[in-house]
Amino acid sequence: MVKTKRGLPEMTYIPERDLYRKRGTYKGQKYNITAKKPEDVMSKIELFKTQVDTGVVDENITLWQYVQRWYPSRVADLKPKSKEAIDNVLDNHIIPKLGNTQIREIKPLHIRELMAAMVALSTSLNHKTLTTLKNIFDSAIENNIIVKNPCTGIRAGGKQAKPKETLTDTQQETLATAVRGTRAELFTLLCLYAGLRREEALGLLWESVYLDVETPYITVRHTTTLESNGNATHSSDLKTNAAYRTIPIPPQLSEALYRRRGEKDSRFVVPSETKGEEMSLSAFRRMWEIVTGRTRKLKTKDAQGNEIVQKSPGLVSFDVHPHLLRHTYVTQLCMTNMDIKKIQYLAGHEDVTITLKIYAKVRGNKPGELAPDIISAFSGTLTGTPNSNMQFADK
Repeated sequence: MVKTKRGLPEMTYIPERDLYRKRGTYKGQKYNITAKKPEDVMSKIELFKTQVDTGVVDENITLWQYVQRWYPSRVADLKPKSKEAIDNVLDNHIIPKLGNTQIREIKPLHIRELMAAMVALSTSLNHKTLTTLKNIFDSAIENNIIVKNPCTGIRAGGKQAKPKETLTDTQQETLATAVRGTRAELFTLLCLYAGLRREEALGLLWESVYLDVETPYITVRHTTTLESNGNATHSSDLKTNAAYRTIPIPPQLSEALYRRRGEKDSRFVVPSETKGEEMSLSAFRRMWEIVTGRTRKLKTKDAQGNEIVQKSPGLVSFDVHPHLLRHTYVTQLCMTNMDIKKIQYLAGHEDVTITLKIYAKVRGNKPGELAPDIISAFSGTLTGTPNSNMQFADK
């Protein structure tokens, strides 16, 4: 045993390792701490005591062990989709790469290696991964386990998503005609002609559909969330406050609602096929397969009795998915002269920048399309008549 300088308690010096060590017990938890300097030993002891006080008692705790403690409180108030996003990045990217590493030993280099391994994946997934890591390490700092977030200064990369295409007028008409009379009709038209999100269309109740008025409309007040475990949750808890909105019904949709209103005894506009209640994930997939046919298989037998499996061709030949219908709706509005704030309201966007991202893409930005607006804006400062053929030169 040696007496260290500066009045620090006695501890053991290990010559062959050039380390100082101190053993002890704090609140029933034993510790065996080593460091190059006595001062560092005492700092580690104080950190250990803080960990005991905050419920984290293992100085060698791995990232996975800490995540198990961090996770319940992090997802407690999240909606199913947000929780699934965190589950995805944890299970498929963060834990496989860093889970067995002690959280204290994770450096910026490790984070950069993880992000480099994800560079071929989407920008969105990269951002979610890095954000989740930052939240984990911020929590570890708050609980005095680490002193610095290794994600600081690191940016997410990844591939930019391809620009979303919308359905052409012809494709819209083809789709509406193809689904007429099928179980997929009302869901398809609600997304295409009212811009409803999938969960909003599935959660829509007949009590929220007003057809017998001068201007038919829908009030969006409920959702049916489809969880990955197969469960369906119907509630009045929408994605954001902006999602609560009233949407006028165009003729293409009102005709179908009038026609289908009395066909089934269900409070849901788009009910499950069997019970008439909210639709489960598997039931939704079966319904949507009517449109695409991509995962639907037809089983037949040949003349010898051998089973033949063929994919159903579906009702339409072009690519279509539920969100594309809503995206087409918002884009169609953006192509008109409607005020951007009105489009934001009808789309249920909480932030107008979301609407503007779509609006900016569909607005004409070629010189010939922009010139009339520019000329009009400065018409009060011009003398003479603007010449469409006038040339400009740098001076």
